[in-house]
Amino acid sequence: MSLLQRLPPGLLDGVDGVVFDLDGTLIDSEKAICAAASLAFGDIGRDVDEAAVADHLGAPLDELYACFVDDADPARRAHFVARYVHHHDEHPDKNPPALPGVVDGLALLRARGLPLAVGTTKPTARATQQLQACGLLPHFAHVQGTDPPLRPKPAPDVVQVACRALGVAPARALMVGDTARDVDAARAAGCRAIVVAYGAHRLQVAARLGADAVVDSLALLGATAAAARPRVTSTSTT
Repeated sequence: MSLLQRLPPGLLDGVDGVVFDLDGTLIDSEKAICAAASLAFGDIGRDVDEAAVADHLGAPLDELYACFVDDADPARRAHFVARYVHHHDEHPDKNPPALPGVVDGLALLRARGLPLAVGTTKPTARATQQLQACGLLPHFAHVQGTDPPLRPKPAPDVVQVACRALGVAPARALMVGDTARDVDAARAAGCRAIVVAYGAHRLQVAARLGADAVVDSLALLGATAAAARPRVTSTSTT
């Protein structure tokens, strides 16, 4: 049962589609990401522990590198990225499981007739593979990663492309994520934003991100959609 029992009235009115972040929103990928990054930093001579990496979850690898390494050597950065991929693919959680409440929440949203997409910083191919591995891929009409030339969140690119793929105008879409980057990308795209936060500490942090609502389980979002008044859909897109 969610700690938060209801969402603001009318939050889902006029919503014709939902775009989800991946890591930390749908799948429990924090352990693999933090471990792989910490080891990759060690491989280039930087001592960065997993807790420090966790403070930057959601950042693209180039940005994560810049948080801890103050040089602009492209070869060293490329080596870090390659070592990260190696360590991640060796981690026992390289294909993370779905987070609690995700399967139920997605099923309820789909039963409501809402098309769903993923908009993630990861490349599309890797995101698709992880969704397939944990059984979530059939829930989504579209998976959109940050493939060139798209800019990573907080730029709106990934969210906008995902909305177009769903045939939904951003003003009638909802973005669900777990970081400030997700909220900022939603705002830049013109979408409503919900933050999902697993655990008491993350709930406190999430409350400061400026989203329209915060939940501690996607099951609550799905249940709210299931109980809402009948949808009136729009065919307009941008």
